[in-house]
Amino acid sequence: MDRLIVKNFGPLKDIDIELNKVNLFIGENGSGKSVLAKLITILSNYTETSDSNLLIEQLKKFNINFLNDDTYIKKDDFIIKDKKRKLRKLKIDEKYLKTLQSTLEYLYQQEKENKRIYEKINKELLNLYNKNYKKTFEESLKKSNEIFQKLAENLQKQGIVINNLSFDYKYLPAERNLISLFNKSLSSFLVADIPIPKFLLEFMSDFEKATNEIKELEILNIKYINTDGLDRHKIYFNNQDYLPLEQSSSGIQSAIPMLLTAKYFAKKYRGIVIEEPEQNLFPKAQKEVIEFLLKEINEKNSLFLMTHSPYVLSTLNILMMAHKVGSLSSKASKEVEKIIPKSKWLNRDDFSAYYIEDGKAKNIKGKTGLISENVIDDISDEIDSEFQELLELYREFKNDK
Repeated sequence: MDRLIVKNFGPLKDIDIELNKVNLFIGENGSGKSVLAKLITILSNYTETSDSNLLIEQLKKFNINFLNDDTYIKKDDFIIKDKKRKLRKLKIDEKYLKTLQSTLEYLYQQEKENKRIYEKINKELLNLYNKNYKKTFEESLKKSNEIFQKLAENLQKQGIVINNLSFDYKYLPAERNLISLFNKSLSSFLVADIPIPKFLLEFMSDFEKATNEIKELEILNIKYINTDGLDRHKIYFNNQDYLPLEQSSSGIQSAIPMLLTAKYFAKKYRGIVIEEPEQNLFPKAQKEVIEFLLKEINEKNSLFLMTHSPYVLSTLNILMMAHKVGSLSSKASKEVEKIIPKSKWLNRDDFSAYYIEDGKAKNIKGKTGLISENVIDDISDEIDSEFQELLELYREFKNDK
């Protein structure tokens, strides 16, 4: 697992976390979850360590340029230290080679019989590693991606199509519910010189790419259809009746861009970072959305969820419990599948969970590997406590009458 340390960066004061396959961060508004989401995205994509200007550009793009004299950020071998942006030069190491080889393994699994091509491309990468040990990570990554592209083209000529995952992370902002509004008015916004965050413009572009590839999606008791017309983003509530996306409920306006884009990203990118997957959704719908996201990611993806919702935590616990029980025996597995399909199970060893508060991250996984129940219940307990106090007062004053 990757380790991320962040000290004195905006609202993040002292963060020390391990990044897993599936990662959950919960906390109150303003606790720093959004900053952490953006920082994870930037650091995972930032490779040209010899030029700090690129890093600054990315921080500005996401509106989180909080570097100061006391800032310290470390992710594996990559260090950002103080506002002078002293960057430790990252060289290719054994971990990078293993990453390339694991990607090749994935390509190889797409075409198991074509062993000769796999061995040839692996040999080329080994030579690349030996020749470029002293070169920057980005130069070597660019070269390796060229080799992957050649492999894909060669296989395509033989009628073999492979899904090559990019090394990039993609970010799905909480502001995605504005997509339907911008869809028809973007040119007006741009002409009026209204500042739109770059990361939101990038997500709008990604959403368009996703809808061009995924024309239909059934979820949340509705069916999305892209009809390629003026009102092409349609939400059908039955076989005949529909609304344009921008006229549908706030929950649908937020969920559909997220789900379509996440499904699209899962086939192409290494990591997906999502803010507030529960946004504007009823608890039952939140559960369905989380199950959908976990079902879509594959063995090569990492998923990051920033949430306010205890229902998201409860859903993840259920899916981890399903895996825990289903792993006991084949008989248990069959019984669990009657309740929850195996494609939705979540291995607790692949999961990390943190509570962000006062600029710090508290690990909230219990000894069982599941999210500690008291974390989920804290909010409910506070509400119940207030209700009990009011109930006692009601009984007291009712008797006085």
